[in-house]
Amino acid sequence: MSTRLQQDVWALQRCSGCGVCVAACSKGVLYWGEEQHPLLEEREKALGLSRLKLRTCEVCEKFCELSCPRLVDWTPMEPRTMVSARSAGVVQSGVPNDVIQALLVAARSADLIDGVVMLDMDPWTLEPVARVATTVDEIVSSVGMQYLWAPVLSALNQAIFELGLTKLAIVGSPCVAEGARRLMNAENERLWPYQQAIRLTIAVFCTGVYMPDMVTELLERGMGIARHQIRGLTTSVTDGTLTVSLWDGTERAVPLTDVEPFTRHGCGSCDDYLGESADIAVGAIGAQPDYATLITRTPAGEIFVQNALRFGLLETIAQVDEAALNAAKAEKDRRARAQAFDEFRILMLDALSDPKKRAQVRKQFVSLYGAPRGGALKKREECDVTCSGC
Repeated sequence: MSTRLQQDVWALQRCSGCGVCVAACSKGVLYWGEEQHPLLEEREKALGLSRLKLRTCEVCEKFCELSCPRLVDWTPMEPRTMVSARSAGVVQSGVPNDVIQALLVAARSADLIDGVVMLDMDPWTLEPVARVATTVDEIVSSVGMQYLWAPVLSALNQAIFELGLTKLAIVGSPCVAEGARRLMNAENERLWPYQQAIRLTIAVFCTGVYMPDMVTELLERGMGIARHQIRGLTTSVTDGTLTVSLWDGTERAVPLTDVEPFTRHGCGSCDDYLGESADIAVGAIGAQPDYATLITRTPAGEIFVQNALRFGLLETIAQVDEAALNAAKAEKDRRARAQAFDEFRILMLDALSDPKKRAQVRKQFVSLYGAPRGGALKKREECDVTCSGC
């Protein structure tokens, strides 16, 4: 098992939950349990009457480490185009999920893709699932991202090795796009099957995703909204609300301050609201009324948008409120940094009684404040503080 994952990601509650490490694990020993990060399966081997624990990660190429998006600093890809878009044809809608469906249906119809790995939700139980869709009907019947967490990229092995798909689109939150991008950039030929199969990444604007127990604890028990009444969930940064759409056509607004306790821990260290590592990003902020903002960042993204326009499944207008986008991005960056400082204070308090955590304190200090400049720190022999931390 990669000590970098354990110390720099899991121990610091920075895991994004994208699932890419579980998919890439060559020994299949990572799995999802009760924690907000993967767990390492313990395996044993019988030798006579003795049972020995196997050190499954002793000799390993550490694909989990090569693919984890939290172990690198990301440089945002610059937008190539920014437009307001809505789905056309049978369904005319500016809802981000509908715009994404239009892109995917057009891509599948043109054989640009042969499958989609997406974050979806069971419409009956509201359980979030990582789903592989291979037909237009399966794409259209998907509910789409509802900001409830599931490890999307854990489904990559099903798509590539079980179903034999070779032209995949991946849809999810910005951290899912980061995981896919990290996997595609990894320099190891044994990861080529993933790299050759992924053709497109689409990210939905995201302030954070919520653990599934939010539906039970907050909506059902707290607000008396039965699961079977809920049609969908959407979040709004500008209004500061989670909107619960019901099947009877009504809506219930929940303040995001009430929902934030259910946010995944790893979302606190994410500052990517606009899907800056994805080929295409889609969201409600900044768009004209009844439209969604659509941002392309790569030539591949532009090709898929042009394909949807050619099929008549997408309409666009060149009007986007960039100031609103920048404000939403800055707000997420501010919240992420504030949470990081809060966690750093807690870590420093823990380090007072646990010397083993002092190395983590130093790493977090550099992460938040940058490496100290020359002469900023005293030499050990000149230091008059007896903290034993050097």
